[in-house]
Amino acid sequence: MLVTRREWLSAGAGALGCALGACGPKTTPRYQGYALVANHDSRTLGVIDLSRFQLLKEVPLEMTPTGVLAAPARSRAFVFSPSASFFHVLDLDSMQLKSSNGFKGAFVCARMSADQQLLWVAVRDPNLLLSFDTATGERNLRRTLPVAVDDMDVYENQIALVGSNARVIICYDSKTGGFTASPALKALPRSVRWRSDGKVLITANTEDRSMTALDCKAMKAMVDLQLPLAPRKMCFNRDGGQMFVTGDGMDAVSIVSPFQTEVNETVLAGHTPGDMAATSAGPAYLFISNPDAAAVTVINIDNRRVIAQIPVGQRPGQILLTPDNEYALVLNEQSGDVAVIRLLNIRDADLNSRRSRTAPLFTMIPVGSRPLSAVITPRLV
Repeated sequence: MLVTRREWLSAGAGALGCALGACGPKTTPRYQGYALVANHDSRTLGVIDLSRFQLLKEVPLEMTPTGVLAAPARSRAFVFSPSASFFHVLDLDSMQLKSSNGFKGAFVCARMSADQQLLWVAVRDPNLLLSFDTATGERNLRRTLPVAVDDMDVYENQIALVGSNARVIICYDSKTGGFTASPALKALPRSVRWRSDGKVLITANTEDRSMTALDCKAMKAMVDLQLPLAPRKMCFNRDGGQMFVTGDGMDAVSIVSPFQTEVNETVLAGHTPGDMAATSAGPAYLFISNPDAAAVTVINIDNRRVIAQIPVGQRPGQILLTPDNEYALVLNEQSGDVAVIRLLNIRDADLNSRRSRTAPLFTMIPVGSRPLSAVITPRLV
């Protein structure tokens, strides 16, 4: 068979294109930033370079960390533990510990203000609400709380706190310095989240498998929503119009409409679903960890269908999405590593969901013993 000069040149150009990668696997840009991982048992903060997906360093800590928050606008990150009456301050420019800030009492929880100017901390024995300047680390508020609290959430100048033993929700207004409290609630609240418009508070009540919506202005319960599971983990979609809830009693996720204050639907979500993360751009996906199954379930939020179940490491917990919505990071508490899932593979699995419901892992990163919490921060220098 004779081959013309034009055909030979065309074939050569195709081969050159493949050599340059045009025929190779699809590539995805890397996020220019870091993941800071609190490793409880090894007492370290692992720093992962997300542009290379490599462990850059391990920062030794004087505590067994359980939580980490970041204020990249102030070049700071903060590491917490219930076993310590202080928190570490990490300088994000040098990735070195800058200081440790102490306080009286036992640490309960911490939240960052939306503008990253203030770090709010709730403690017990004594029951206190504290705030710290994120740039200087100096404490600028110390208020005694009327009850011991279990959880809190921040919306602009309003801090909502859960007083479980008293069955109340307390709101602190940082502008006026005043407290308001709800009447005693029927259900025992364990955690609280603000609705995206700041007008309604939603509590998770594990004992009676319900959620309560409270009017923030009147601080009164509007409605109790019964669930088929005991709510423990909550996650909002990109615009705050849907809330996803997992908990004990059912291998499913309940989808709640915060603005209509109703339970919309309950969808099967793999074995023992736990932590969740939802994409903030592009196709709407919900990632759900299944710790007993060593897997992550991915649901298409728009049609409520499971599109992938991905094997990861042992006891997956917290899930984070890179801000460019290209990668999901899964903290594997038992195997001590971070599984990386490329969302391009999830999109391909979604398109081919009739044939396959699996997607390969992009990579695994050993990070430390029992990683419990992580935060993603952009590269500053």
